[in-house]
Amino acid sequence: MSRKGDAIVSSSSLDEDAILGTLSAALRAPSAHNAQPWRLSHRDDHDYMLWYAYRDKLRADPDDRDGLIAVGGFFETLRLNAQARGLDARFTPAVSHHAEGIDLGLISMVPIQGEPDPLASAIEKRQCNRHPYERSPLSAGLAAELVELGNTLLPAHRLAGLVRRASILSWKDRRFVADLEQWTRFDDVSPDGMTLDCLRVTRPDQFWLRLALRLGRLPAWLAWAYAERDVRLTRRSSAMAVLTVESREPLALFDCGRRLIRSWTLLNSLGYSWHPMSVVIDQATVTDLGVMIGGLDPVAIYRVGYTPDPAAWSHRRALDAVLIPAPA
Repeated sequence: MSRKGDAIVSSSSLDEDAILGTLSAALRAPSAHNAQPWRLSHRDDHDYMLWYAYRDKLRADPDDRDGLIAVGGFFETLRLNAQARGLDARFTPAVSHHAEGIDLGLISMVPIQGEPDPLASAIEKRQCNRHPYERSPLSAGLAAELVELGNTLLPAHRLAGLVRRASILSWKDRRFVADLEQWTRFDDVSPDGMTLDCLRVTRPDQFWLRLALRLGRLPAWLAWAYAERDVRLTRRSSAMAVLTVESREPLALFDCGRRLIRSWTLLNSLGYSWHPMSVVIDQATVTDLGVMIGGLDPVAIYRVGYTPDPAAWSHRRALDAVLIPAPA
């Protein structure tokens, strides 16, 4: 039950098509390597347990940082899509570890009260874009809103050297390369993983990518050559944004994922683009990044800027692959 104005509205009166549409639209949430580590398990009425599935855990994510941030992003995507459809998704934390993953809490679908979230109308525009960006600075208003969401903004050129080091370390890291081997899809249609159209990999580049995956790790000279693409993209940005947390407990990372989605949706709503540069967080370079931002704990980093070039939409699993019975 929920109260709307002076009337009590039963959750049983909710539009089932709107709920199904909300759940399906939430699948568009982003995740590292497009691994989609979120799961929903139906409870009573319109309640769903939201959990992180170890099945989609990345080798280069030993503390589940990326996975838990992704699940937080999934919930915020679901909540904004619900509000765009006249519903609301309420979250009740309930963290529990089990053999198959980590329960984060209960999602309850209820009628919306009041006006929808201002970002609800823009959630369908949220999209990663790996093209080079123009170097023109962000507007003061946009920069202030990103800071309000917990982002620290840095000049892109200051991060170029750090990105180079992080990328070289990653290509020499067997965990990173093993994740690429597991999640790279050499097609444009797979429902999970990173397809070639989204990665912007040309036919000649496919040869070198397959070579890297076959070798398992790269010698320093070849890792440097691979890293230069990330460096060029970093330099072709208006800014680099860093999101931080006060702790790495599951709910703190979950909340970070929500703020990340709000940041990215805000950028796309205003015609800007974004592109994660997570290698800086995944390698020892995260320590240097923390020093650059005054000792805060960075858990996400991404490029920001404007490009007129369109990006490909990554694919997603079907709802029945995500909405599954609760683990025993």
